[in-house]
Order: sequence, then C-alpha cells, then structure tokens
Amino acid sequence: MLLPPEISPGFSRIELKSNREAIVENCGGVLEYSEEAVRVKTGKTAVRFTGRNLKIRSLTADSLVVEGFLTGLQFLQ
Repeated sequence: MLLPPEISPGFSRIELKSNREAIVENCGGVLEYSEEAVRVKTGKTAVRFTGRNLKIRSLTADSLVVEGFLTGLQFLQ
C-alpha cells in the first residue's frame, strides 16, 4: 500500500526497477555524485546507491532518477 505524501510527510519513497534504475521521491538533494556512487538526502537520513556507470537521468525539486548498473543500496544516518 502506498501512502500519499500528504499523509507521510518527511518520508521518501524509493522504487527500484531491477538493478538498472532507482527512483527517489521526496528527496532533499544530491550529496554525492560520481559514476560509482550517488548519495541523496532523504529526510533525516541519506541513501547511497553504488554501482557502475551511474548517472542522474532526471532531477527535479523533490525527486530524482538514478540509472546504471546498481550493485548496492545503503541507508545512512
């Protein structure tokens, strides 16, 4: 069950499409960006995607799409 953003303020939503794409909604900005790692702010924490040939395909005020060969996902404090 998906909760609408107005019901779950401060929460980010992450959708993975296989190991080729990650969509992060309600994020607070990019903290790290390279071909091997993308780290984004998600409320009070951060999420770090690792892999090969990573790129940010789309970036808006509150969401982004990471493309490439994803090999890892970390939740950081």
